[in-house]
This record gives sequence, structure tokens and C-alpha cells, in this order.
Amino acid sequence: MQRTFFNMPCVVACLAAVALGMGFSAPTHAGDTRLGERLATHAAPPGASAWDVSMASRLRLVAAQTSATLQPGETALAAGVEITLDKNWKTYWSTPGDTGIAPMFDFSRSTNVASVGVSYPMPQRFDLPGDISFGYEGRVVFPLTVTPQVPGAPVVLAADVVYGACEELCIPVEAKAQLTFAAAPAATTRFANDIARWRERVPAAHGAILARVEPVTDNKGARLVIDVNAPAAWSAPTIIAELVDGPARAYLGTPTYQPDGSHARFVFPVKIHKGGPGLHGGATLAITVADGAEAVAAAEPDTPMWAQHFEYVLPPQ
Repeated sequence: MQRTFFNMPCVVACLAAVALGMGFSAPTHAGDTRLGERLATHAAPPGASAWDVSMASRLRLVAAQTSATLQPGETALAAGVEITLDKNWKTYWSTPGDTGIAPMFDFSRSTNVASVGVSYPMPQRFDLPGDISFGYEGRVVFPLTVTPQVPGAPVVLAADVVYGACEELCIPVEAKAQLTFAAAPAATTRFANDIARWRERVPAAHGAILARVEPVTDNKGARLVIDVNAPAAWSAPTIIAELVDGPARAYLGTPTYQPDGSHARFVFPVKIHKGGPGLHGGATLAITVADGAEAVAAAEPDTPMWAQHFEYVLPPQ
């Protein structure tokens, strides 16, 4: 079935219109006057906000502890934005791919918060004809690093989030959540381990090496070959490669891969846009590789995995 997608610039423009008071309502809410009613109907356990419920998804804030008290050596509180979705629905990574809506986070309504860092766990690839996207099916927790302005004083973390929810139709969802950290002795919550597991899926340095990144054109067509040496033998390789900037005008299709112990070769078919220079020197590639991500996607949160990100500039040919 053909799917319909919202255009991201349009979404941003509409949200800007909301901020300017031009009369647009929230994308999936009947109106802000119902927010208190919706939040009040969902009791929240310690360390979590109430759910903000939408048509096919819901969002809340969770925290590793109920207190604003930092442990020795700590400079920030560990928290997360949790989104759960109905069956067959998904939401998106920081780079959504061909379609979809990247999440947008605003914590400006918070109290005693100097900064909030948002991390993005390694997503799944969704490869369909003419539609390659990256995101999460069923559930995701975006880990947060919350730095208080005054350590130990109460913290109110308030989140305004816009995210995409997609099945056959992709829609922007606007959600609000609020969570208070009290000035009290630290108490660990039931969400601490879950936040830590999702943080482990965030791309970081794990010892993987880009052994080769090379555009190839021959009688088989244009391809991009990426060789990766992993820190251990591959089990379920996943790769995302995107053109970031530079003079490239090309589209990377669905890759094939050949794992051999700790070495894997990924080959992307490349479609050169009309009149474009293709994959030439100076083009920057954002490459994210992971192992074990497919098992994690299958709701096995304790399955070991790693993910690592690279930025690579193609040298002059």
C-alpha cells in the first residue's frame, strides 16, 4: 500500500506558527486544554512522568533516580525520553532517511537545568523499494544527560518533544512531559537499568576500524565499498552510510554484506543523480556500523551489541 509522508520543512513551519500564535493546533492533540486531563488519567511510578498519549504512541520522561543529589564524581543526572508505539508503528532516528520525521527536543521550560544532552541509540534499517529509513519499532528510550545549574537543589525537567509516528501514514506528534528531582537522598528507580541498556546502544568508540571506503564504477555499475574490521567476530552486522556534504550528488541503496570473522565488506549500490558529480573527492560520508542490532530490535534488550560512528571524507581521485 502506498504510504503518505509529511514533509519535514512543512512540519517545522507549522510548529513555528504555533509559537507565533497563528492558531495551529498540536498535530495530534485536540488542544492544549486537554493536556492536564490526559496526563492526570495515567498514574506515574517513582522516577517517571505521566504518559502523554497520542493516537498510536505515547511518551514519558524516566529517570535513574528520584533525587537531584549527585553521587561523588557525578556532574549530571541520568534520565531518558521513552516512546512506545502500537504494533507495526515506528518512530525515527536523528537522521530519519528518505522519509520520516527526526525527533526534536526542547527543554527550555525546565527549572534548575543548565543543559540537557540527548543521545540516539543505534536504530534499525527499514529497507523498502524507494524508501530507506532509520528508526525504532515498538519502543525506544533516548538517554538524557541532565546537568543542574545548582547541584543538589530540586530539578524540574520539562520536555516538549515533536516526533514522527509511522505505519501506513507518517504523522508528527507533539508531546509534553515533566519530571521533578527532589532535594533528598539519592534513591535508584526501576528505570535505571533500562536507561543504561539503551545508552549502551548509542554509537561510541569500540575499536572498530574503517579498512576501506572506495567508490567503484565498472560494468556492474556504480558502487560504494566499505570494509570494516570489528573488535570481535561479526554476528548480525548493520550499517548506515549517508552523504553529509561536499560535491556529491548520489543516492545510496540497500547494501549487501559479507562477514568473515571480524572483517566485513559492505557494498552499496549507487545511483548518480542527473548532472551530479557522484561520489567524488571532498564528499563527506557519515558511517555508522553496529553488531547485534537486529537481535536488540527483536526485543532482546540484554543481547550484547556495539555501535560506532565514523565521518569519512573521500580523497581526491
